[in-house]
Amino acid sequence: MLRARLFDDPVVAEALFDAIPDVVFFLKDETGRYVVVNRTLADRCAGGDKTCLLGRRPEDVFPPALAASYAKQDESVLKTGRMVDGALELHLYPGGVTGWCLTTKLALRNDNGCITGVAGISRDLNAPGEKAGGYAELATVLEHMRAHFDETLRIEDLAMMAGFSVYQFEQRVRRLFQMSPLQLLHKLRLDESTRLLRETEMTLGEIALQTGWCDQSAFTRNFTRYTGTSPGRFRTMTAKRVS
Repeated sequence: MLRARLFDDPVVAEALFDAIPDVVFFLKDETGRYVVVNRTLADRCAGGDKTCLLGRRPEDVFPPALAASYAKQDESVLKTGRMVDGALELHLYPGGVTGWCLTTKLALRNDNGCITGVAGISRDLNAPGEKAGGYAELATVLEHMRAHFDETLRIEDLAMMAGFSVYQFEQRVRRLFQMSPLQLLHKLRLDESTRLLRETEMTLGEIALQTGWCDQSAFTRNFTRYTGTSPGRFRTMTAKRVS
């Protein structure tokens, strides 16, 4: 079992992920402490020094609200063994800059099948340029989503606009963005929501309506689901980091 032996010989995996600047890679032990990290994680959270992260937990590295979300994921994987597969999450980078990633975590097991830790990657999401393979056939509908994410958009209607069945549309969006059309729509809304929270004094209700959520409750629920913190706490947290 490859997963069972990552702890025994993690050097190859670490070296490979060191060469991918837009991917965070880590291994954690059964208590949720980092035992292996790649260069990207060290650059973002420890000034490039990997040793500063080893033996530490998320709460020692990230702002409290985000750390609580990451730790909760770890605890679930360690307890149940169930994989976290492509979760859309918010990350904070140095200087208070926010960015989105897709996170995957799986349980590490020994030869007896007992869970011994967590392996994970978080891949940055950057909107592909027009030259990206498969972009041209979706360009019209993607521009429509960018321009109208604050409106009620149905995946069925977007697929028809693109000239595909819902299944074909979902497959093409996943191939290009590594997320579902619904996740992409939520990302567009949450990108604008985080900007408004940082840069304006609009109320949460006003932000909810301006970014396409049916009401403040739906906005708060989805924002908390994806970012691990409430909109109000995010506003306070980012204001402190930027100041």
